[in-house]
Parts: sequence; C-alpha cells; structure tokens
Amino acid sequence: MALEGSIGEFGLADIFQLIYFQRKSGVLQVESPIDTIKIYFSEGNIISVKSHRRPEEKRIGQILIKKGLIDKTTLQRVLKRQKETGQRFGVILLQEGLVSRDEITELIKKNIIEQVAQLFKLTAGSYVFRPQNITIDQELPISLDTQHILMDGLRIVDEWSTIEDVLTIDTIFRKTDRAEELQEELTEEEKEILQYIDGENDVSVIVDLSGMDDYLVSKTLVSLHEKGLIEPLEEEKGVIHEEAPPKRLLSPAVINYLIPLVMVVAFLFSLITIRGDLVNQLKSLEAISEIERIRSFIETNYLETGTFPDRLSIPVEKDPWGNNYLYKLTEDGKGYQLMSAGPDGIMETGDDVF
Repeated sequence: MALEGSIGEFGLADIFQLIYFQRKSGVLQVESPIDTIKIYFSEGNIISVKSHRRPEEKRIGQILIKKGLIDKTTLQRVLKRQKETGQRFGVILLQEGLVSRDEITELIKKNIIEQVAQLFKLTAGSYVFRPQNITIDQELPISLDTQHILMDGLRIVDEWSTIEDVLTIDTIFRKTDRAEELQEELTEEEKEILQYIDGENDVSVIVDLSGMDDYLVSKTLVSLHEKGLIEPLEEEKGVIHEEAPPKRLLSPAVINYLIPLVMVVAFLFSLITIRGDLVNQLKSLEAISEIERIRSFIETNYLETGTFPDRLSIPVEKDPWGNNYLYKLTEDGKGYQLMSAGPDGIMETGDDVF
C-alpha cells in the first residue's frame, strides 16, 4: 500500500524516519514546483537519489571535469554508453578506469546528502512512497544510514538561514582590493568560485558555471564575503522626480520608520520560529539515536537473562533538552517503556520522543 500525502501536512523528515525505523524498501517520489526527485530505500537506508532537474551523472560529470579527471569528450561518451546500456554512471567510470572506487563513492554520497537537504527546504509539494524490492548495486554498493542523512540534511537547512542573510540567487558580487592578496590562503572551492566573480555574474550563473550545487556555491560565497574578498553590488538608485505629495494620515518620516521596523520584526519572528523547529528536529534525531542505543542494551540483556533490567546499568546522559530519559517496566515485568519528554519536558504530550 502506497504512503502518500502533502508536504505541508506531514513533513518529509517524519516520512524518512518512518521508512527508516520500519526498515522499508521502496521508492519515495517527491513532487515539487521545481523538480521531481526519487529516493531509493533498501531496508530503511538510502542507496540512491535521482533528480529530474539535477541528474546525478551530469552533476558528478561536471565535478570530474573541474578536477581534471575526465574531459568533456569522455563525459559525452560515458553518458552515451549509460543511455545505451542502462548501467549506472559511476559503474561505467569504474569499468573504464577513469576514477577510483573511493573517489566516485565519495561524490555519490555527497550528492545524495545535498539532494536530500534540498528536500527539507520545500514548503509545498506532494510525496508518495511505493514499497518494492530494491537491490543494492553489487558493482558499486552504496547504502547510507538514513538517520545520519537526516541530521546532515537538517543541519544544512539550518545553515541556509545564515546564508540567506547575505545573498539570494540574484545577488551579484564584485572582488575587493584584498582578493589578490589572499589567494594563497584560500581553499580549492574558494579559488574556483572567486574566478567567476566579475561584477556581472549573479549567484545562479556562478552555480551553472562551476557545476557545483547551489548550497556549496552559496556557502563558499559567504566565506569569501566574510574574509572581505568580495562584496555585493548595491542596486543603482534611480532618479527621484519631485511630485506633489499625496495626503497622508502619517508623516513620511513616521511611515519610513514604521515600514522597515514592521518588516524586520516580522522577519525575525518567522526566522526564530523556523530555526526553533529545525533545532528541535535535530535534537529529536539525537534523542532517537540515543534511545535506540539504550534499547539495544535492554534487548540484549533480555536475550541473555530472559528478563528486562529493573534499571539501566549503562551510562546514560540526559536528553538533548537536559531532561532524564524515562525507563520503567510494565506491571507484569514483561515489557518496558523508554522515552524522552521532548522539547516541552513534559511526559505524555504530543512532542514525546520514543
């Protein structure tokens, strides 16, 4: 039976957790206004991600060209072979000896994390999960822990809020006088992105030219900006024509003061709410991970002794919100309850973590 719904009603992070903890295999298809993405799960773990707008083979191919491992002619030949044979892009690269197993595995894993992170930014769209038998590619076996992917993805989304304070997809940067002085101190990504800063290319153009994903490009631009090597171009101010002032209930000075004040307050309120939710999601994942560790100890004890322990004899830290985890046996001693009270610190409320 398919699991489907609206992203606005049930968050994708919750869907990922459900698939992970129930060890499901199948394909989760996410439809958004800008893309269609398929995530392939095998026994709860992610083995592949396919994007209609950002195909894995083209993204990784551009990176390999930038690294000097292949040229454009080779990329086109490999893509043609992929289309003819149906083989995975990375498998063909391995078979032809163009990359090492470690190199292509790392690139694929990085691509999966970045694609999943983009999903958590969605506020509109739909999803459907169709259970089916999914086998791991034996020539290029990749299986990523969904819990870890979730935490990395939510962390990236949280960092986006900082990035968006500095730039948008339309922001244009120019180099400062310090750009040439600090060339030797830059990372490879920073050197790569800096060469596309010319006072004309906006962020979207730089993403296309570099072949990198927009998160990495934006993060690198923020780093260059913080180091004082680039600065955003200010919008040119138009000519102001004098006109007869219309009647106002408030003076222009008051209006000019109130409008930005209201906008700032509204923005800060929404930012605090969004970041608060993301932080609690990350903490919930940490709590789930710790509960699974404790549960493993309890179940092992039961297998060895035939009984559940009266109390936990392993070191257990407080949950991410600073409260103790609850562990207690049922009245008949044949079961137990293990949980965190969640963000509100109150047991048996809607945000409890099990």
